[in-house]
Amino acid sequence: MTRVIKQSIVCKCGLLLVLLLGLSHWALPQAINTSSIYRNDSVGVRGALAPQWNLITSREQAPDSLKPNFSADKGPDDSPLFIGIHDSQQLFIRLLTETFFDDLEAYARVLAQGIQSQGLEILSTSMAADSTAMQIDYHHPELGLRFRERVSILPDSQVIRMAAWSSSLTWDTYTSVIDNAFAALELNDVVNASPGWQTVWANLEQRLLSIEIDGIAGIELAAQSGPGDKRALCADPTSSMLWRVESPVLQGNGSQIYLFGSIHVGKPEFYPLAEEIENTYQLADYLVFEVDPNSVSDPAVLMSMQTRGMLPSGQTMADVVSSEVLEEFRRVMGNMGLPADNFMTMQPWFLTLMLSSLQMNSLGYLPEYGLESYFLAQKPAQAEILELESIQQQIGFLEALNAETYLAYTINTFESGNEEIEKLVGAWLCADKAPLTEMLFAEFENTELSAAEQAEMEALMGSLYTRRNIDMADKIADYASAQQGTYFVVIGSAHLLGEGSVVELLREKRFQVTPVSLSP
Repeated sequence: MTRVIKQSIVCKCGLLLVLLLGLSHWALPQAINTSSIYRNDSVGVRGALAPQWNLITSREQAPDSLKPNFSADKGPDDSPLFIGIHDSQQLFIRLLTETFFDDLEAYARVLAQGIQSQGLEILSTSMAADSTAMQIDYHHPELGLRFRERVSILPDSQVIRMAAWSSSLTWDTYTSVIDNAFAALELNDVVNASPGWQTVWANLEQRLLSIEIDGIAGIELAAQSGPGDKRALCADPTSSMLWRVESPVLQGNGSQIYLFGSIHVGKPEFYPLAEEIENTYQLADYLVFEVDPNSVSDPAVLMSMQTRGMLPSGQTMADVVSSEVLEEFRRVMGNMGLPADNFMTMQPWFLTLMLSSLQMNSLGYLPEYGLESYFLAQKPAQAEILELESIQQQIGFLEALNAETYLAYTINTFESGNEEIEKLVGAWLCADKAPLTEMLFAEFENTELSAAEQAEMEALMGSLYTRRNIDMADKIADYASAQQGTYFVVIGSAHLLGEGSVVELLREKRFQVTPVSLSP
């Protein structure tokens, strides 16, 4: 393949999975197997964290961005004891110990001074009634980072500190994950406590005093601003990703069809949706997805995906992609602190899914907050679930892609496409259809591409877009004369935009397809 690929093309290809293939995020099995167990008997600390955590204990293990946290001569008992990276690449934790010969309130004031000296603002503080443990929340207003730190001071003057941090925009997404990480930490044979291992911050939430208005004496709290109305910033606040489908056949049958353009990952602040969308959805008799989300819990389906995601026995990535692409893959994985050798027997398309998911997760966009997950959780009692495709079909679409080409695109996008993703999500939130279409498809018409590159683009569009749109439109059209009822069809937004979209194909079948306007 041609190694030099236009950067704009790279970004658009990486974005396609976000709005074209539901499988690409919410049905991806856990592919990363990293260490989440820590034990240090000389310090007397251990923790069995959730499998989504990768715990780093030395400079050699750490990605470049975290190496400054570890001294070159760090011993196993030196702080930080570990830094944890969540699989999302968006959430981090750190554990350290130190000695302090005073009470916790004095330590809190020293800690607060250190926090504020780094340009951080303290949002809240609270302390257990027995003054043995405290929690402090703070943020960096310029960098957009949010932190939570818990501290315990033991009778032997040993201080245990654990901090968690992530983007302020995704903080609410991870609060339960953070609390679970805190709860997993245990100490051994604490002075004046029961013998054996015990949780450091057992029942701390219940033991913390509600003094957040005044805070701990001597610590000034920063003012917090409330959330704004995001849709008020949209160019057209009445625009939506909902379409109404009408025809004489539908009218005669007493049925209705609605199309909703989804995004397969999301954030908690996406919800609730506009009132018109929520009301329409709640009246649905049939909820139609690309793939039935319930099928991802079928062990046979997951086993099939994992099996098909592995290379044939005896093969490795070196046998199916160029040394140049393989080197780039190793570099990207190394920068994340993940050993590339653990993934050498996986199919390139499976690694494409993994990298795409990691990139979206690193920006705080998670499958559990995607539209499919939301609609399934809010499913009306009367609604029956239908699907336009199957997981096996979607795996087939991915297997048909050029392994070398699309993995190369995804690797490049992983490090350069974050701004494009944020623009795309912003356009989707505002249902700004023209810019959204431009971002997704305009570069596929780029005249600067070579004939070989243009052929690759056409093959990609044929596999992921054109042929699937034809099949989807045919099935949706059949609902007009099928069982009477209201059909609410949830498919990736890209299928409803651009030339050859499901919307255009239905209009060619003489359906009237009209965008639904929201109340101003």
